[in-house]
Amino acid sequence: MKAYLSLLTILVFAAAGSAQDNRQVELKKGDRILFFGDSLTQLGGQDAPKQHVTKGYVKIVQETLDKTHPDLGVKVDWVATGGHTVPQLLARFEKDVLPKKPTIIVIQIGCNDARRLEPKVFKKSLEDLIDRIQAENIQVIQCTLTSVGEKHDGTNNDDPELDYFAAIQRRIIKAKKVPYNDLRKAFVDHWKKNNPDNKGSGILTYDGNHWNQVGMQFVAEQMLKRFK
Repeated sequence: MKAYLSLLTILVFAAAGSAQDNRQVELKKGDRILFFGDSLTQLGGQDAPKQHVTKGYVKIVQETLDKTHPDLGVKVDWVATGGHTVPQLLARFEKDVLPKKPTIIVIQIGCNDARRLEPKVFKKSLEDLIDRIQAENIQVIQCTLTSVGEKHDGTNNDDPELDYFAAIQRRIIKAKKVPYNDLRKAFVDHWKKNNPDNKGSGILTYDGNHWNQVGMQFVAEQMLKRFK
């Protein structure tokens, strides 16, 4: 199965080609940014777990924008639940997201999906979610998934699935022409420079998946690159 997915990943990357130029989203007065996802965003909004995180990426983004765009009054929020997949995000959109009246939604999800969903279900659900958000005239920024294991040589147990699902996300980004945040690539590049012992955790995460304080800061920096 792993070998099959590795071959499929190669084929998907080849078919996807390079993504579009990654444009920034210009912030406007009164914008409301909402990060939408699973446990990674939940913990990023809760500044948790306390033994590993002092300030989550959601708060870092808010505090930074307060300094860089003080006249715009941009508000940053989050909706996320541990263990969720894209179909669950789609199901809760009406009840949990729309009442917050976001003008920009950043979708950050995929690690659970890669280990639990069929690729075609993931692809269709993510396409439907982006369409649903855009139907409300809300700007979408799509992220690729991050990690389950921090080894930089592709030997983490779930790497074939994760790389395949990240490639699906890149294809959707290109087809939908949405701004994006290729966190998967950013993480791998970071490990290659900062994980000389090829450890499975302890670089940007405390367990291979969930971000430590360094990871929260790193993700916040990647998110902030998408705004101007």
